[in-house]
Amino acid sequence: MESPESKNRIIQATLDLLSQSGLSGVGINQVVTESATAKGSLYHFFPGGKLELAAVALEEAQRFEGQWFREVFQKRESVSRKVEQLFTDAAKTLEASGFTKGCPVAAVTLELSGDSESLRPVCRAIFMTWQDIIAAGLEEVPEADRLEVAELILGTLEGALIFSRAEATKDALLRSGRVLGDMLGRKYLPSGEGVESPH
Repeated sequence: MESPESKNRIIQATLDLLSQSGLSGVGINQVVTESATAKGSLYHFFPGGKLELAAVALEEAQRFEGQWFREVFQKRESVSRKVEQLFTDAAKTLEASGFTKGCPVAAVTLELSGDSESLRPVCRAIFMTWQDIIAAGLEEVPEADRLEVAELILGTLEGALIFSRAEATKDALLRSGRVLGDMLGRKYLPSGEGVESPH
C-alpha cells in the first residue's frame, strides 16, 4: 500500500527541483532519486506524469507562499512596513537556500511552451490568488487601486528575487523592499484616504 508520506516526499522533491531549475530541471528520475521513492509509487500517485506532478507541486507552493503573504499583510502595520518585511523575509529564505531556490511558479511560467501549455492556467491562477491575498491587506490603499498595487508588489518581488539570485546576495531584495515600501508609504496615508503625502 502506498503511503501518504511517499506522496508528500514526491511533491516536496518536485517543488525543490522546480525552485532550483524550473520545469526543465524536473525529470521523473530526478524526482524518484530526490524523494527516495520507487518510480512505481510516483506513477501510482501521479499517473499523468511530469505535468500532473508539476501542477500539484505548484498548488502546494500556492498554499505555502499564500500563507506567508497572509501572515505579512494581515498585520496591523503600515503598507510600507508590510512591504519591507515581505522583501526581508524573502531575502532570508533565499540566502538560506544558498541563493539556489527562487519562486517555482515564476520559474515554470518563464518556461511555458506548447508542451506545457496546460500549466499556464495553473500559474495564472496562483499569481491571481497571491495578488488577492496581498490586496486584502492594503488598507491604506483605495479599494479600487488595491489589485494594481498588489500586482506591483508581487511583480517587484519576483524581479528582485531574480536579481538577488543572479548576484548571490540579498542586496537587490532589500533595496527593492526599502524603495517600494517608501514609495507606497509616501503615496498612501495610514488614514486610508489614499492621497499623496506632502513629505
